[in-house]
Amino acid sequence: MNLSKCLTGVLTLVSAVVLLCATAVCAEGFHDGGVGSCTGCHVEHEAPGGATQWLLRGGDASSVCLSCHAGPGGGSSPSVYSFDGSARTPGGDFYWLTKTFTWTGGASPAETHGHNVVARDFNLLQDPLRSHSPGGTYPSAQLSCVSCHDPHGKVLGGTAAGRGPVSVSGSYGEPAPPNSIRGNYRLLGDSNYDGGVAGYSFAYNAPIARQSSLIPFGESDASHVDYGSGMSEWCANCHFDVLKNEHGSSGSEFRHPAGNVEQLPDNYITQYEQYVSTGNLSGTAATSYLQFVPFERNSSDPQNLNPVSSQGPNATSNVMCLTCHRAHGSAFRVAGRWDPDAALLVDSHPASGDGGVTGNDVANSYYGRSIGTEFGGNQKQFCEKCHDDNP
Repeated sequence: MNLSKCLTGVLTLVSAVVLLCATAVCAEGFHDGGVGSCTGCHVEHEAPGGATQWLLRGGDASSVCLSCHAGPGGGSSPSVYSFDGSARTPGGDFYWLTKTFTWTGGASPAETHGHNVVARDFNLLQDPLRSHSPGGTYPSAQLSCVSCHDPHGKVLGGTAAGRGPVSVSGSYGEPAPPNSIRGNYRLLGDSNYDGGVAGYSFAYNAPIARQSSLIPFGESDASHVDYGSGMSEWCANCHFDVLKNEHGSSGSEFRHPAGNVEQLPDNYITQYEQYVSTGNLSGTAATSYLQFVPFERNSSDPQNLNPVSSQGPNATSNVMCLTCHRAHGSAFRVAGRWDPDAALLVDSHPASGDGGVTGNDVANSYYGRSIGTEFGGNQKQFCEKCHDDNP
C-alpha cells in the first residue's frame, strides 16, 4: 500500500467532514427551535485570538453572526451583508453602511444608511456621529446584532420564567408542537431583554409578523413579510420618542404617527388601494400591496397573517416604523425604503455616475425594480401611497 496516498485520502476525507460540519452549522435551519447548537457561536475552551467573556467564535457578537449571515445575497440566502448590495432582505443590507455616494451639490454618507452595528471582523464600526440611539439611551458603541436579536431565542423569559421550550422559529408562523411554544419573529428580544447591555431592559414585547417561505430572505409585492402588530412599540425599546406622535408630542414638534393605535383613516385606505403610481389611481384592493410601503394588519396571531397576499389595508390596519424605513439598512438616508430627498424618484441617489457607485448599486437600491420603467418618470415619493397630496 502506498502510505502517502493513504494519508492523502484520509486527510481529504477529514477535510470533507469538517467542511460538511461547518456548512451544517450555517445551514438555514440552524435557528429552528429558537437557537442553534452552542458550538455554532462559542468555543469550548479558548476563543480565536484569545479568550473573550463569552468564548465567541469571532471578535465580537456581530462578527459571529456575520460569519454565517454575510455573503452573496438572494431570496434563499440568509445573508444580511452582501458586499455588493444583493441582499435584498426585508430588513435591508449592511452593505450600504460601507457606501458613501457623492454628486454635484450633494452627498449621502455611509453612516446615515442604517443601524451602524459594530462587527470589527468585517470592518463595520460604530456610528461616528451619535453616541446613543436617536430618541433614546442605547449606547452606539455597543450596537450589534444581539442588540435586537436574542441569540438564545428566549420568549418572555423562557423556561426560567416557567414557559415551555421554544421548538420552532417564529418567522414563518409555524404552530408549536404540544408542550412547547413558538419563537419570536426573527428571534427578536422580548420585554426585559437587555439588548446585550448590562442594566438595559426592553419595555415592549417582540412584534408579531410572518415571513413568506416562498422567498424566505427576500421581498416582493406577492411574497413578503406580513406585519401583524407591535413593530413601532418594539422599536421604542431604544427609540423612546417614536411613539410620541401628533397626539402626544410636547411643544410644537411633530412626529409621524406610528403604532398599534394609529389606524389608517378611511381616505388613506382608499388611496392605498387605488394608488398605482403618481397620477394613476386605477388600482384595486386585492392587488394593492406595495413592498415599499408595508403596514400592520393589527393581528396578534401570526397564523392569521398571509405573507403571499397582495391585499391592501383595512379599517384595523396601522402605520408603523417599517412602513418607511428598513431595519438594517438601505441605499438611502435614514434607512429609507426610498430616497427621502428626491422630488422625483427617478432622480434618486445613488445614480449612475455618482461618486462611490459600483456594480449594481443603482439597481439594488430599489430591489431590482426600475422606477422609471415601472412607475414612470414623474413618480413622486411613495408617501403618495397613503397621502393623496405628497408634501
